[in-house]
Amino acid sequence: MERKETKKRGLLLVALFLGYTMVYIDKLSVGYSLIPISTEFGLEPSAKGMIMSAFFLGYAIMQIPMGLVINKVGSRVVLIGSVLGMGLFSFLFGFGTSLIMFMSLRFLTGLLAHSGYASSASKEVTMNFPPEKRTFAQGILLSSSGVAGFIGPLALSPIITNAGWKNAYLILTVLAVAIAIFLIIAIPRNEKAQEKAEAVATKTDKVSILVIWSDIRVWVLFLSSFFINCLLYGLSSWVPSFLTGERGLDLNGAAVISSVGGLFMLIGSIGGSYVVGRFFQHKEKAIVAITAVLGAISAFGSYYIGNLVLLSIVMGLANFFLIISFVTMMSIPLRIFEGAKFAPSYGTLATGGILGGFVSPTLIGKLVELSNGQYISTFIFFLAVGLLTAVTIMFIKQK
Repeated sequence: MERKETKKRGLLLVALFLGYTMVYIDKLSVGYSLIPISTEFGLEPSAKGMIMSAFFLGYAIMQIPMGLVINKVGSRVVLIGSVLGMGLFSFLFGFGTSLIMFMSLRFLTGLLAHSGYASSASKEVTMNFPPEKRTFAQGILLSSSGVAGFIGPLALSPIITNAGWKNAYLILTVLAVAIAIFLIIAIPRNEKAQEKAEAVATKTDKVSILVIWSDIRVWVLFLSSFFINCLLYGLSSWVPSFLTGERGLDLNGAAVISSVGGLFMLIGSIGGSYVVGRFFQHKEKAIVAITAVLGAISAFGSYYIGNLVLLSIVMGLANFFLIISFVTMMSIPLRIFEGAKFAPSYGTLATGGILGGFVSPTLIGKLVELSNGQYISTFIFFLAVGLLTAVTIMFIKQK
């Protein structure tokens, strides 16, 4: 019996991991597809930034309502619907013909397809894994960002170059449908566990949000999450344009450098987080600050590196340090918020991160335009938000 349950959990974890990988590939695909799209439709850098930011605006708006939807219809339905939604909007994005249409489709992708996946996946882990295995399971799911960051550019770039960006989105549609079918098969219909989770959610809802927001630690983490995500999403969204624009690489060359960053991110998300959890208990804020500074300096320094091999390594180190900073930061709430206060506190700081993803792409687009297509102001921005992350997180009290 125990062996059968272990097999079911393993299948579920693989399905959730594939869904998470689809989430991250969908996010990074825009950074690559907008290069030929901007050429075809004559889009300025600020317009490209608006398309990227529209996704995060929809994501942010739906964060709290989606929590209510998950409690109402269940995490299984939301997970499957989310991945199918990614497929639908990827299909429609391939038929885009104007700035408004591209922005609207990315807004709807964030609003309806992405906003519920992470919360629903965490809920499935809570319902189907024993407490001692949940941290490991969650870590495996989060490592999908590194896998997507490594495989995504290498797969997407040749497809966009050889088959065109429209066909690339048709392929993403097929991939999303295949993963959704796998989710249907792998996610159990566990009504008793669902009812138990809903009971917990009901108790959590009784906590006044004003009580949550009166805790200064919530806002320290909110700002820290905002700053670190400005840097993370700024890098993932704009590095392809920087490499193909100012550095003159083709899309495939930019993809290779980005994939190296994804590999470093994978190592950091698994290995780095293990080392922090194993040897730096209760010193998390110092780790966040140090790695944020190291990541910001690496990102800024990469602007001045001409050798492509060295550039790949330094950008990879930036991703390595920044993902350790981010993962460690997101572990702090697990230690300082308890019981009914946890979910709304975590949701508030997560919203800060989403807003960072909304502000950063548009702001960078404006900076590039004001700098006449040069990216030095963008890398100064990366350095600034990295340092602000380090300064802000030091105000948190880990008691």
